[in-house]
Amino acid sequence: MDQNSYLELKNISKTFGSVTALDDISFTVRHGEFISILGPSGCGKTTALRVIAGLERQSQGSVLINGEDVSREGVAARNVGIVFQSYALFPNLTAADNIAYGLTGHISREKVWQRVTELMELVGLSGLGKKYPAQLSGGQQQRVALARAMALSPNLLLLDEPLSALDARVRVRLRDEIRQLQQRLGVTTIMVTHDQEEALTMADRILVMDQGKVVQKGSPHEIYEKPATPFVASFIGSMNFMDTAVKISKGLYNVSGSTFQVANENSTTELMQGDRATLAIRPEDVMVEGPENHGDNRFAGHIDSMEYRGALFRLGLTLSASNGTLPPITADVPTEKIRRFAINLQTTVSVTLPPERLLIYKNQNGGATGTLLSHGVYCG
Repeated sequence: MDQNSYLELKNISKTFGSVTALDDISFTVRHGEFISILGPSGCGKTTALRVIAGLERQSQGSVLINGEDVSREGVAARNVGIVFQSYALFPNLTAADNIAYGLTGHISREKVWQRVTELMELVGLSGLGKKYPAQLSGGQQQRVALARAMALSPNLLLLDEPLSALDARVRVRLRDEIRQLQQRLGVTTIMVTHDQEEALTMADRILVMDQGKVVQKGSPHEIYEKPATPFVASFIGSMNFMDTAVKISKGLYNVSGSTFQVANENSTTELMQGDRATLAIRPEDVMVEGPENHGDNRFAGHIDSMEYRGALFRLGLTLSASNGTLPPITADVPTEKIRRFAINLQTTVSVTLPPERLLIYKNQNGGATGTLLSHGVYCG
């Protein structure tokens, strides 16, 4: 175990009858780090959190906290604070009493209320201690749950979809507050979420899970810029896939009769000449310009649809090539550029897929289910 690590999961598996919820997962979390476990419903992320907390016993593998094997220990022995998706507040207790619940019997009554006052101020609830949960907004209830989880000064904070029940504006405000609080206190934190934006904006590192496995680990930038599989690429952000590519030679691929150049192809790539692959590019990396645009991978684009998104338009495009039509793609274009070029549904535009922004995946079973082979280095 790394001396800087506080938590380590080693070869954890968990089955419920014939269903495998966790399939041999391993990872470490450093002291003071904010980790997000990200994935779709049913991928095993909440089960992983419950195993870490001691609420579920793993079928195999071990959990180490601060170097000590706690695999057979319960919640009380792990010094964790937990915030559940439903908040799990006691409806018959005031906000202050909810926060004080875990403190009562451990310290004097005077110190209990001193601690409650500190926590309520910390989470921005000063003056609301006498209100019951039903009298509080969703965001305020979330703060009460967070304060209660922090009451016993846990070394590990576990957040299970903490913002999913809130409206969009409150979510944005609270995710910033939670992140700032976590950084100020330096508490090691693991948050489970299916919301990619939460993970990207809050976490130091992200673990992406699919079907009980961790399929990629890395910083938010790494996960977004270099997704290891088409699943990760499509789950985090949007991605265009062209899964009928055939390798011609190093850095050159044929898609529907058109040749694509891919920059900085990894010399150790597993693809050989004639192998099938998938090319991928994010909508924001597709360049839509006027007809004077020049460069590699440039095509005439017919606009099939325009979806207004405020600061940008998402365009649905059909690309014309000398040998026919390429697979349809989407492009995210700033609204300012739409106005400047007077782009509308009747406009023909020049579309470039920059070689340095194309990802390559090796096809498995004839589709885009492979792993990342290479990625262009973005320098601008």
